[in-house]
This record gives sequence, C-alpha cells and structure tokens, in this order.
Amino acid sequence: MSDPPSPAEENTNMPFGMPAAPLRWHIPRALKTAVSGRSPNGLLVFVPIGIAAGTFGWSAKAVFALNFLAIIPLAPLITFSIDELSPSLGHAFGELMKPTSGNAVELIVAIIAVSRGHPLLARSSLLGSILAYALLILGSSFFIAGYDKDKVPFDKTMTNTLSSLMMAVSFCLIVPTVMAVTTDGPESQIDSDARILSHAISITLLIIFGIYLNFRAWFLEHKVQTDHPHEHPQNVGGADSRSTLNPYATSCILLSAILCAILCAFHLVGSIDGLSQALEVNKTFISLVLIPPVGYSARCVTIVGMARRCQMDLVMRSIIHSILQITMLILPLMVLLGWLLDHHLELDFNIFEATIFFLCLIVMTSTIQDGKANYFDGVMLMGTYVLIAAAFYVRPDVWESLVPPSLAGSKIGHLLAATRDIST
Repeated sequence: MSDPPSPAEENTNMPFGMPAAPLRWHIPRALKTAVSGRSPNGLLVFVPIGIAAGTFGWSAKAVFALNFLAIIPLAPLITFSIDELSPSLGHAFGELMKPTSGNAVELIVAIIAVSRGHPLLARSSLLGSILAYALLILGSSFFIAGYDKDKVPFDKTMTNTLSSLMMAVSFCLIVPTVMAVTTDGPESQIDSDARILSHAISITLLIIFGIYLNFRAWFLEHKVQTDHPHEHPQNVGGADSRSTLNPYATSCILLSAILCAILCAFHLVGSIDGLSQALEVNKTFISLVLIPPVGYSARCVTIVGMARRCQMDLVMRSIIHSILQITMLILPLMVLLGWLLDHHLELDFNIFEATIFFLCLIVMTSTIQDGKANYFDGVMLMGTYVLIAAAFYVRPDVWESLVPPSLAGSKIGHLLAATRDIST
C-alpha cells in the first residue's frame, strides 16, 4: 500500500466535496491531530470499557465511574472537531456552532436525562455546572494566577457587560420559582402556570441567545479592528479561519465522538438510582455535584492553563460565556424538549436551589465588578463552592422533605415518599 499523500500534495482546505485522496488516509491523521496535545486523551481507553459495563449490567458504582471517566476525553474531541468543521459549514452556521461547542457534553447529558424521564436530574446537573463555573473554576483561576501577585487585572468593561447580561438572565430563570412561592391556589393550577411561564421564558431566552451571538460577533470584530486595524476580523490572533483537516475525516471523528458520548451518558444516567442506593447519597447531590465534572473538567484544564499564563481576559470570557450558554441555550432547550416528550421540565426550582443559584451569581458579580482580583478572592470562591456542595450532601431530596414529620417512618409516610419518588 502506498503512503498517504503529504499535506503539500493535497488540498485540505477545500469545502465539502469529493476528497482528493481515499478517506482511510485522512481519518488516522485527523484523529492523531485531534487527540495529540490534549491532556485527558489517555482516558479514551475507558470509552469501550464504560459502554461494555453498562451493556452487560455491571454494578452501579462501576458503571458510573467508568462512564464518568469515558466522557471526560470525549468533550475536547467534540469541541476540536466542531471548531475544525466550522469554516467548511459556512460563516453563519459556523459562527453558531463554535460558541456552543464547549458545552456539547452538558447538552448531551441533559438530553439523555430528559429523554429517559429524569428532567429534575437534567436541571440539577446544569445548575451544578453553573455553580462550578461561577465559583470553583473562577476561584481556581484567581488562585493560580494571583498566588504570587498583589492583584490580577482583567478587562473591566467586557466583564461588566457580560456579567450584567448574566444577572438579567438569572433573574428570568427564577421568576417561576418566585411566582410559585408567592401564589395562593390549587397546586395543580400553580404547576400549570409555572409550566406555561417556563415555556415562554425558554423561547424568549433562545431569541436573546441569537441576539447575543450577533452581539458577540460584532464585539470581536470591533475589538480586532481597534487592536489590529489592518487585520481581517476572521483571523483573530493570526489564526487561519479555514480548516486544516479533511472535512469528511473530521466529520467521522465528530460523529463517532458524539455517538460514544451518547452511549456513555445513557449508561451514566441509568446508574444514578443504583449509585444513590449503594452509596446512601441523595440523587440531588449526585446530579448537582458529581455529574457536572464530566462536562467541565476538560474545559477547566484549558481555563486553568490560561490562568497560569495570566491570560485573565480569556479566562473571564470563557467562564461567563459558558454560564450564558447554559442559561440561555441548553436549559431552555431542555425545557422545550421536555415539553415535546411530555417529560415536563419547569424552571420552578425549589427555594433552596433558587436562592443558592441567585446568590452564587451575585457573589461572582461582586467579586469581578472592579476588574481585578487576588488569590484570596479565589480561595473564598472555592470555599463557597465546597460549602454549597456540603449543604446539598446533607440536605435530603425534595420529595423526602415533603413528607410530614409526624408521618415519617409510618406506612403512610413511606407511601407518600414512594409516590413522590415515582412522580419525579
């Protein structure tokens, strides 16, 4: 068999069309490029093991752990493939795909949870990702970037603009909770009103997200023209806007990574009930603290790496963009998907979750509003996240708290608890 052609002998920057060489020559090189230089690539060995564990019915702890490790390296692989394909998909579709590629795993896990009839699990996992970005990852970045400095500066104007948008979106998300708490009437009517309001808010947020993408494109173009007047806006930082890999090979890698992520997420979600019983841990803690790292761990490594190089503008932009993508895109999509599948997911958080969510973003906004931070700010943010995780660990699930204390332990109490568990 002859050797594959060198990059000089083929046009790898062509749009979708007939490849100049057989596809089997392009896939190994594209896979090598996608995997090389990415820290969690060694965990790819867990992908077939995790799928086999879920398929053959291993213990819940083994299935959860193996599929947890399997999904982590798939996240950067999906992100890399989408970024490579964006130039070949046209400017409009490419600009839509690139900003959302970093949260692809959160989207996949949430879709699997909703489709399997666990909408509360999907909502809790997305809330856990928001808390992790706002407190744990941001705090880690401040600590690593500022442990040997008095202050770590970053772009105050950009940060205040994005944080103001983030606070406005968070206010929209907790409106159904406030309405449910402050409204008197039959519970069925309150649930119906909260569902209608959740659908309206989700549609509105999706429209705002489209406008936000347009604003983001304008902001980047304006910034490039200001900093580099003679540079083309698409070549930010001197990077070529066209893909360097064969689009067919990259598409095969992307589809394979998404398929593996779907299978691993399916088994991961399916093991949560057994894991909760085996570890005697409530499912809220598992979905809010243990599941989110499968989506943000690889991105966290990248953000912390930027913090070590003191690229705090990129750190702040990445964190706030990730939170906005979850709140304005993924969470509204899950509400509409639950509406479509009749597995209703409302934005009616319980009081504890809504309070934690809103106060978390207030703490984050107050920390970054002056455009500078130090390592102690990072320690406080990380400590706040640990305390929140501990609170969810000791707090019983919502359905357990709805059983009256006088009936706890009785047959009626067990029946009420079992009924609430099945309904959720």
